[in-house]
This record gives sequence, C-alpha cells and structure tokens, in this order.
Amino acid sequence: SMEKLMNDEKIYREDILTLRQVAEKLKITPHQLSELLNEKMSCNFNTYINRYRIREAEQLLKNDPERSILSVSYEVGFNSKSSFYEAFLKATGKTPQKYRADIFGGSSEEEEKK
Repeated sequence: SMEKLMNDEKIYREDILTLRQVAEKLKITPHQLSELLNEKMSCNFNTYINRYRIREAEQLLKNDPERSILSVSYEVGFNSKSSFYEAFLKATGKTPQKYRADIFGGSSEEEEKK
C-alpha cells in the first residue's frame, strides 16, 4: 500500500521520485495513482510526497538541534535548499530556522546568517 511505502520503506527520501516509479511499486498505472491521490487525499503527487518529507524534517529539526538545515533537507529527499524552504514554509507557516528556534526558545537570526 501507499502508506506502507511511505512509512516503512520511506521512499519519499529518494530525491528524484516520480509518480511512475511509485505507481509501478503499487502495480497500478500512474493515472490511477494520480486519481487516487486526488480523490482520497485531495492533493497531487508532489504535495503528498512533501507531506511525508516535511513531517520527518520536523522530527529531525526537533531531535537533532545541532544538525544543519541543509543536511536535514537532503536526508528527507529534497534536492535543493530553496525547494525545501518553500515546502516547509507552505506546510508549517514557518521557515525551518524559525520552527527550530520556536522549539528551543532561541533566536533564529544567528542561524539565518550561516
């Protein structure tokens, strides 16, 4: 199932993950997968994959405060810092730095300069 691929295999970590690849793993057509996501999840493929990526990124930012934001973004499957920032901000309403600063009660300004 799609949930199994995401939660157990964590396929969203692959930075170049296509609708076709996921559909093949599920033994359905890309069109069927696209329809399934639209109907059941009310979102497209990229949004669905990014939800998992951001959820894991939030955990990493929380659990490993010393780890760089860039390293977190690559681990969860983003292949550029800008696409990570954009998706993270859209999903959480905060930049990764602000998200982390809010958790640890610090200032995010120093981190922004790095």
